[in-house]
Amino acid sequence: MSPKTYTTQQAADAAGITRATLQDWIKKKKVAAPKLQRLGNVGARLWTASDVARLKAVKKEIYQEKRPKK
Repeated sequence: MSPKTYTTQQAADAAGITRATLQDWIKKKKVAAPKLQRLGNVGARLWTASDVARLKAVKKEIYQEKRPKK
């Protein structure tokens, strides 16, 4: 049985961010994207549960940095 995989949209949703935010993080090298895989005539990035957990950790780190210090 193969592990569950997520599309980029599903991974973003699971991490609680928008797809645009995820793509921005990839562009700014805040997170590494999985390699592009061919699914028939379409290329797709398939994210694993550990990738999603990593996205959640990055999100927590980024948004804690933006909070004002008390």
